[in-house]
Amino acid sequence: MTHHLITRRLALGGALALPALNLKAQATLPDRPIRLICPWTPGGTTDTYLRGIAPIVSRHLGQALIVENRAGASGAVAMAWLKTQRPDGTVIAGVTDASFRIALVQQVQYDPRTDFSFIAATGTLNFGWAVLKDSPIRDLRDMVERARAQPEGITFAGGGTPTNPPFGMRLLEYRTGTKFLFVPFAGGGQMINAVMSRDVDLVFDALGALAGVIDGGTFRALAVAAEERFPRWPEVPTAKEQGFDVAVDLPCGFIAPRGMAPELVRVFEAAFRKATEDPEHVTLLGRLNLGPFWRDAAAYETHVRGSLDSLPAIYRAIGMLPS
Repeated sequence: MTHHLITRRLALGGALALPALNLKAQATLPDRPIRLICPWTPGGTTDTYLRGIAPIVSRHLGQALIVENRAGASGAVAMAWLKTQRPDGTVIAGVTDASFRIALVQQVQYDPRTDFSFIAATGTLNFGWAVLKDSPIRDLRDMVERARAQPEGITFAGGGTPTNPPFGMRLLEYRTGTKFLFVPFAGGGQMINAVMSRDVDLVFDALGALAGVIDGGTFRALAVAAEERFPRWPEVPTAKEQGFDVAVDLPCGFIAPRGMAPELVRVFEAAFRKATEDPEHVTLLGRLNLGPFWRDAAAYETHVRGSLDSLPAIYRAIGMLPS
């Protein structure tokens, strides 16, 4: 009887201890390098950023991150693959908002709202408007007022096709009831040349592509189409600060397959937080002309879900989705 009682107590005690043991095990990092998936081809801005931040995070995490490219379909290939992996910390991905937003306009093999665990966001690709230094356009408010007074009278250079202007300009037109005349170009150099030759009035592009001409004094930035000011030019206001709700920056964040243990998410989150405070990361952002964008796991998920909830109505209004 005593033997059975002791055995039963041990069994019950062991069963009660299992959850704690499992939680501890789930919060333990893998004992091998962690795969950091990049949904884009080698050499691009996102790839370069991930390869730059990986060793910084590794130092604070205590485990190596190895970047692996899985490009295709604007990030959808990597996202669909990540969905099928185990949420045990052996694989995470560095993505931009584009990898979530693409699910709004085309069929993908994943649900951006429910198929992933969010870890953190650490940086962002910023866009903005610029004119020649001696342009009569003073700021973004002035630019909008001129467009209201003369529809399609203000020309701008940007990437895209004649029927697919940059989203930031389409959003500005939607928010303000204006219409600008879009002149498409294949690359940033062509856009800059068009402004310098006065063939167009202004340019809307990634701020990194405009850094040389703005720093050199040839161009003047009107506004940043982002949530926060661009550290390189802290004196340049955002569009929101000038009264226009236009923020089209592309934050870079980190996600894992759905179901990662909250304790393990916090381990990764803490390492990324320390990495963003590392002087080497500040230098990396500056070198790539990226802006800071720290969001912890909860705030990053809120950001993505908010974007996915608000964009469909805007996409329909500007013709990117059927009404």
